[in-house]
Amino acid sequence: MSVVATIAIACTAALLAAGLHHLVQRRFGYDILARHNDVAGFLYSAIGVIFAVALGFVVVVVWQRYDQVRSDVDAEVAAVIDLDHDAQSFPPNFRRLVERQLTGYASVVVTREWPEMARGELAVAGSPELERVAYEVQTFHPAGPMETDAHQLALLELKDIFDARRQRIRATEPSMPPLLWFALDAGAIATLGFTYLFGVRNHIAQLLMTGVLAALIAVMFVVIHALDSPFRGPSAIQPSGWQYFIDRAPAISSE
Repeated sequence: MSVVATIAIACTAALLAAGLHHLVQRRFGYDILARHNDVAGFLYSAIGVIFAVALGFVVVVVWQRYDQVRSDVDAEVAAVIDLDHDAQSFPPNFRRLVERQLTGYASVVVTREWPEMARGELAVAGSPELERVAYEVQTFHPAGPMETDAHQLALLELKDIFDARRQRIRATEPSMPPLLWFALDAGAIATLGFTYLFGVRNHIAQLLMTGVLAALIAVMFVVIHALDSPFRGPSAIQPSGWQYFIDRAPAISSE
């Protein structure tokens, strides 16, 4: 979600919260609401702390997951590049076959899997390409010590590719369960709702405070949603590493 859209959501939340608060003020008036300030203040402090802790915990967790997904993407690209480099120790025909298959796999990841992940779909278009690479590497019979060492490294890198790929595909699905979203929604409603129970003589200042609180909560919800969807929106992880490999593949094969 773009910055403009985030600002629009925050402003809308602020206006709705302040408008509803204004209706409550008109319905009950300052004299009635002010009687509950002391009791409501203690309860509001407890609710605010609980909600703030829960919200902060969720933000940290989704950010850590977002960062881990980005690391998994980089690890997959790095393993593919390493495998392409190690293929230089293989016989020319086999080396060119592996290079061609790895480049084809990278192209499928960029052109088909990334758009699928951006739509929240299961990205499996590149599986046949990678399986062909795995078959060729696993059935290769090294002829000497140098090829044997390179083959062992290639098998390890192939395992890293599959592991990182599996983590990348799993990250397409949101990690926030519906129950946790319900808890956050309930906490936001309770936190905002309690602001309506206070009576303040300066009604405009109170409405501004309510609006700011609603806008801040809305922004945090947008941040959580964006980080929980690492391949969608303006903050989406881009396949720049894959594109680098595709662009560099001819140079690597000639080294």
